[in-house]
Amino acid sequence: MTILMGIGVLPTIAIFFGGLAERLLTPLWLLLYVSAFLGLMFTHGINWISWLVRYRILLVLLILGTIMSVSWSVDAGVSAERTVHLVGSTLLAIYIGFSVPLLTTLRVFAVVLAIAMLGSIGVIIGVPELGIEAYEGGQVWRGLFSSKNDIGFWAATGVLLYVTLSDSTQTPYRTILCFLMAGVCLAILPLSQSATSMMAMLVAGALSLYLFIASRFQLGFFRMAFVAVLFVAVIALAIANIDTAELIGRSGDLTGRSEVWRQVWRLILERPLTGVGYGSLWFPTEDTLWIQQSLTDFTWVVYHAHNGLLQIASEVGIPLALIALLMVAQQLIEIFYCQYERQQVGVLFVLAFVVAYLISNYSEARFLVTRELFWIFFLALPISMLRQINLVSADTIDERDAYADVDARTPYGSVPGKPWLGPLPHELRQQRNAQAGAAVGAGAAMLSHLSAHDSSSGSVAGGGRGPDASSRRVDVDLAGESPAADEPYNGTVSLPGVDARQDMAHDETHDLTDADALSAVQKDLNELRAPIEHDSLHYDDSLDVDRYDMEFDLSGEWVDIDLDDEDEQAG
Repeated sequence: MTILMGIGVLPTIAIFFGGLAERLLTPLWLLLYVSAFLGLMFTHGINWISWLVRYRILLVLLILGTIMSVSWSVDAGVSAERTVHLVGSTLLAIYIGFSVPLLTTLRVFAVVLAIAMLGSIGVIIGVPELGIEAYEGGQVWRGLFSSKNDIGFWAATGVLLYVTLSDSTQTPYRTILCFLMAGVCLAILPLSQSATSMMAMLVAGALSLYLFIASRFQLGFFRMAFVAVLFVAVIALAIANIDTAELIGRSGDLTGRSEVWRQVWRLILERPLTGVGYGSLWFPTEDTLWIQQSLTDFTWVVYHAHNGLLQIASEVGIPLALIALLMVAQQLIEIFYCQYERQQVGVLFVLAFVVAYLISNYSEARFLVTRELFWIFFLALPISMLRQINLVSADTIDERDAYADVDARTPYGSVPGKPWLGPLPHELRQQRNAQAGAAVGAGAAMLSHLSAHDSSSGSVAGGGRGPDASSRRVDVDLAGESPAADEPYNGTVSLPGVDARQDMAHDETHDLTDADALSAVQKDLNELRAPIEHDSLHYDDSLDVDRYDMEFDLSGEWVDIDLDDEDEQAG
């Protein structure tokens, strides 16, 4: 529902039919906001708030600044209304980031986007008054989306998305389907005549391709970062020097945007610290159009500043615009770091989307825009990426092990179709416990066999235990090493501790002929099996953790274990 509302499909259809459908849009958004807030509170308590303060303080400051701007806005009522939608849209983004795995989000989005794109082709053919709009004396495609720029941006995003997902599926028909949808999106893109979206797709796709190749050839972090910065610099220089306007069939002032930017700069210089108030100037309605006309000299209705950064500075001031820039830089650093640490398919798409989003903000204003999937995904995808980047579930481990049984030469990763980078520290610990549990299980079977053998021997000797029965013991080595063939049993069962954190760092010797001793052995077996239960491999989705330091927390979500000699040998 959030995706259909955010990309503009449901609002476009509702406005086209009008009446009750159009009036239900705002209540539906409010319902989504409340659902997201309640979902966060019931699922995570107040931990999500502490996480935001700790790792998204810039976002918190930005939202608080927009709320404060209501007090000095030229129209406090409009600013207050749109601030509610901004906070609600941000809550939706946080809920998606905290509650839905990254790959699941991308797959659901891929299905919904495919429906929207194919539906757009249908309405363009069947209902042209809905799917086609007039633009500069001609006609362009908009489909089920709000405008030609929206369908252009999501078509460009779709190309990147479907190409990315094609590398994460193991079934041929899904791979073919991904490439077919990428082709559909690529065909729609030029028909929308959205030049900014086309440029965004090319730059974001090229950068993602570079990082994909760099990860496959295992370039070092600093070398990869240096070449990436050099790549961006070359692209920026080319854009600055090549007549891109002529190349894409536009006027040199980007269809009148230079005049808009000039007047926006004048507004910024008049109120550099505070701006005119969030939401009071741009995206005007019939009731708020007078504000724009009184502050500017526009002879036409200008819906946005045609530049995301300029729009923020004009509405909430230069200080908050600088905070927004720092937040963008923080998210880019996080994405590059995650791509370097764990090369996963989802991370490359997050990078591609954020880069395309930033490029689109050069000539469009999509930053701090409410009720749009641009802003929601810009916040949600990096959060989801951070929350899952180092998490390995039991299903993943089982899938990797099953794949290893088929072809052990190609280690299987945490994302289908990607190389495995080796076990995490807690995987090594779990593997060691599993080996120990298997060894003890074998020892238990041996105990049962020997007990039965002793009983039968005793009955043959006259109903009692044989003279050597009391001294008959078996040595069970938890490390999985069996005694040499020519080495006689010394008559003891040793159960050394497996994990100091399980409070079992002790050695016990049990008499096999003693019922109490056998009971103690069974107790030790149960304690050894406890830490390697299947469900224990699932991560605990609590938030009282440090996702960067990976400090140990009782919630069990993150465990940073210093590898000792035994762990390194096991790895």
